[in-house]
Amino acid sequence: MISRPIFRTSFSNLALLSALAISSLGIVACNDSGSGSTSTYNALIRRTEGGVPHIKAHDFGSLGYGTGYAMAQDNVCIVADQMLRYSGERSRFLGPQNGNLESDFFYQLFIDRGEASQSVDERQASVFRGAAAGYNRFLRDTGVANLSDPNCKGQSWVRNLEEIDFRRVTRMNFFYPFLLSQIVAAAPPSTPLASASSTSHKISPAEGKKIQLALQKLIEPMKHMGSNGIAIGRDGTQSGTGMLLTNPHQPWTGSSRFWSFHQTIPGVLDIIGANVMGRPQVGFGATENVAWTSTVQTGPLFTFYRLNLVPGNPTQYMFDGQPRDMIKETVTVQVPDGNGGFTKKSHTFYSTHFGAMLVGGSFSWNSSVAFAVKAPDVGWRGLESFIPSYQAKSVQEYKAVMDKYQMNPANQMATDSSGNVYYANIAPIPNLDDAQRAACTVPGGFDGSRSECMWKNDPDAAAPGIIGPSKMPSLIRTDFVTNSNDSYWLANPLAPLTGFNSSLGTVNTARSFRTRAGLAQVMERIAGSDGKGAGKFTLDQLQQLITDNVSQTGRALRDDLVTLCQKNPSVTMSNGTAVDISAACPVLAAWDLRFTLDSRGAPLFREFAVTTPTLRNYAVPFSASDPVNTPRGLDTNSNPDVLKALATAVKRLRDANIPLDARLRELQYVTRNGERIPIHGGPEAPGVLNIINATFTASVGGYPDVTGASSSWMMAVEYKEGGPVARGVMAYSQTTNPNSPHFADQTKAFSQGNWMNLPFREADVAAAATETLQIKE
Repeated sequence: MISRPIFRTSFSNLALLSALAISSLGIVACNDSGSGSTSTYNALIRRTEGGVPHIKAHDFGSLGYGTGYAMAQDNVCIVADQMLRYSGERSRFLGPQNGNLESDFFYQLFIDRGEASQSVDERQASVFRGAAAGYNRFLRDTGVANLSDPNCKGQSWVRNLEEIDFRRVTRMNFFYPFLLSQIVAAAPPSTPLASASSTSHKISPAEGKKIQLALQKLIEPMKHMGSNGIAIGRDGTQSGTGMLLTNPHQPWTGSSRFWSFHQTIPGVLDIIGANVMGRPQVGFGATENVAWTSTVQTGPLFTFYRLNLVPGNPTQYMFDGQPRDMIKETVTVQVPDGNGGFTKKSHTFYSTHFGAMLVGGSFSWNSSVAFAVKAPDVGWRGLESFIPSYQAKSVQEYKAVMDKYQMNPANQMATDSSGNVYYANIAPIPNLDDAQRAACTVPGGFDGSRSECMWKNDPDAAAPGIIGPSKMPSLIRTDFVTNSNDSYWLANPLAPLTGFNSSLGTVNTARSFRTRAGLAQVMERIAGSDGKGAGKFTLDQLQQLITDNVSQTGRALRDDLVTLCQKNPSVTMSNGTAVDISAACPVLAAWDLRFTLDSRGAPLFREFAVTTPTLRNYAVPFSASDPVNTPRGLDTNSNPDVLKALATAVKRLRDANIPLDARLRELQYVTRNGERIPIHGGPEAPGVLNIINATFTASVGGYPDVTGASSSWMMAVEYKEGGPVARGVMAYSQTTNPNSPHFADQTKAFSQGNWMNLPFREADVAAAATETLQIKE
């Protein structure tokens, strides 16, 4: 394990460093963090509208240096807290409570395994070293005691970083953190063990139901981290080139927030876009020739295995008729001892010879069975794909990079300067075929006692155990491709994708209303049937797919819902209470079918949509031959559950003293430095592309905060002569620092439907720069 002398620097030493720091931005010799060698860094940071940093350097180390400095300027507290977690030291500084000890055990396991220290492309290693040096330079220039962000000002856990810190963030397996508590909870039973004659490798129906509910609970957070990706080709744009709309839905708080930036090494790479905090490389965005984005896909990123335990020994399991010892890994972390010092705490993790980690909590581990989870390890493939992706000149070349590395656990959409578009699900999906699923499925997962139930190897796969790209869905066209978190089937309804492993998602089934919203609006715009003039897209019209906030659920159901309402002005609820819904009928009839700030009736329809059961009596049922437009309409003669849902919505608003014709502007908002900023958009149920998850709070009469994964970084790109023309907005702004001018500026712009120009060409960046900083050492 790499030692961390700089990371463990005390706060008093950091204060001393700050006091001794040279305040000018001249050249200062320093020891390159984590490498032991002297390096020279030189980066230019120019900020444009919204505080977006454009980092220009002439080598990879300096690019990381400028990126680390700019990231610290904007979000030093988030990064410091994030690195504390990945270094397994939350208990040391914050105490073992609130899950800190469990978190430390979990991350210490991966530290001890040494995965982040493994060899990586030296160019990217230089970015990590530079990022640490740039972050440290910001601390040295500013001083922890003088930080303007009250979230971490003067805190001892804000310390210098090393290369290994940034490595750990990037190297971490995508899936396992979702199961942190279950993995840490895994422990062999402490009760007396069953004898060999009485052991049965079965679980009770109650245990099976408990495990199924646990699986659903684990998957639910990932389902809500959705996105929209829309790529328009030359046959769908008025300019005859490619366009891309990026709209990921991420949490508005915590270290999963996006941060937007532009990185340039002249003649080597040039990319503008965003990535999750703590990652010093642009993850998705636009280069001179190709722009790409991603959305959460429907295939499994893991496999749960049921282990049949050896009678009398709960840490042995049977495999192909032979007993196997579980692999034990014991980690040790430091926690305060209550007397100003520290004591050590240890924990043992268990895993199988085939790489599955034992889980506990809601998952049984008794005298006869245990459960383990295995997820593909992408390793450094994601990182090593960045530079080839940045240098791709067409979607065909970009596809070749995706096929080679198979690193992104998501759908991919891309466009290029020639007007081609690309869709694929090339995610690292466990390679289990349908025959295995039929033969190996047991309550709670797959049979972990037989080799025939293990992942298979494909010769063209980027790694053992995952499905190769030749067996995964992909499409290259010149009109459009989209995805809004449904399966691959309707990336383009004119060319449905079928014939793939069933685990990748469903085909010939109803799509979500949000998926249908994207498909319908794209096809209508290209055809010119949406009332917006001549067909095909302009960049403004691509952006309007988000800002128009059209409700596809409303388009499909509203008219018949009004008829139902008019026919049934009073609804008797299950408890016998009668609810007068007559006042809702004209409100819904007048609603503009949007979730804009001034859409009267949108909150009423929102509460109806989130309450309505998924099983509605549709007037037109789903048809696989018309999946974009079905199901639609409501049976206006028999729909008791729909009427009860509307009555529930009416009562909910009335009980909170909210007028049925209230505007979203008055109810849905965030508060920044005491200023209320109204937020447009809505949750999944109304079928809007612009997802905003905000919890209804009756006591304040509305939706007073964005509480779940929602529209975050949005970017629209059009290729023109000389490169991409881009606009974007970060819905929650660039920083969480309430004293920064960029704490709420983009949130206000988003509220008003305004996106920023994102200059790409050197001359445009120079002309648009509002701040310029040259840093060297």
